[in-house]
Amino acid sequence: MLVSVLAAGLLLAPAPAAAPPRPLREVLRVEPGATCLTASGLAETIATWLGRDTIDVPVAYIDVRGDPTRAQSVTIALEIRGELVERKFDPVRPTCSDLHAVVGLGIAIAVDAAVLEGLGYEVIDPGEESVPQAYDPERPPLTRRSRKGEPSEAPPRRASVSVVAAVRSGLWLGVLPGLAGGGGAQLELGWRRWVDLRASLFGGYAGPRALDADTRVTLGLVGGRVDVCAALARPRVRPRLCFGPAAGALQIGARTPGVRDAVGPWVALTVAPELRIWAAKRFAVDLAVELIVPVVRPVPAERDPSKAGMIGDSLAVPPVGAMVSLGAAFTIR
Repeated sequence: MLVSVLAAGLLLAPAPAAAPPRPLREVLRVEPGATCLTASGLAETIATWLGRDTIDVPVAYIDVRGDPTRAQSVTIALEIRGELVERKFDPVRPTCSDLHAVVGLGIAIAVDAAVLEGLGYEVIDPGEESVPQAYDPERPPLTRRSRKGEPSEAPPRRASVSVVAAVRSGLWLGVLPGLAGGGGAQLELGWRRWVDLRASLFGGYAGPRALDADTRVTLGLVGGRVDVCAALARPRVRPRLCFGPAAGALQIGARTPGVRDAVGPWVALTVAPELRIWAAKRFAVDLAVELIVPVVRPVPAERDPSKAGMIGDSLAVPPVGAMVSLGAAFTIR
């Protein structure tokens, strides 16, 4: 009798209430990298595909990671009932709206599959003896890794460092007296496409200059510089602002017999607004306007023969110069 009463009580007891769905934006995490993906835009696209803006409990989180060096490569990861489902998308030159649509559709399909599995529908994973399916490089198959028994946590983040080499040449205005030409080579280390550390070597030549009617000199400058650059990550165009110190040697070569050559130290501060335009995956075109503010520099001059220790004619050098250059950049990694 007692057993019958207990059984009836268990049958009549109300079932535990299911946990309510969570807002989509609470489980969606977006790290755009070099893509144009945004959390708000992707949430709206997923909600459009799903027909709702909530996510059922079996989905713990949705993680979207863009490649820091590729504007079209995206990886999505969903944790569903203790298992991690990942998929990588690499469409060829998509527009921003197309990329949101492709990634949003992939997430919506994975979420719907999780809901169907929770309702009792069988989800068939291909086994070793199954018939191979056609491989589409732009839509690789879902891969599933068991996470049962492990704490629920996001995939580890990897700091992405890019290495870029570049060469440039252009016109120098006021860096040396008058108009000069020069160029250089540089190596950059970039972190997540937002911050760059750059080291470069440069050189310029101004050609012959007249101190007076009888004295002509040639001017050349060689040196190196270190810059820190702050950039804006865009799919094809990358503006940035660089600043740092530069140091080198100014060589004054005499063209007149009896006048000696001279070499003097040259130190300056540089500020450079630049624009990098990616023409291909690993090739870009650089446009730069660099402002040069000399701190230490020799003045090309000759001594006054009529007055001992006095300076005669000299070449005027502006207090601020500029380098306008065009170059090419190559991504090493």
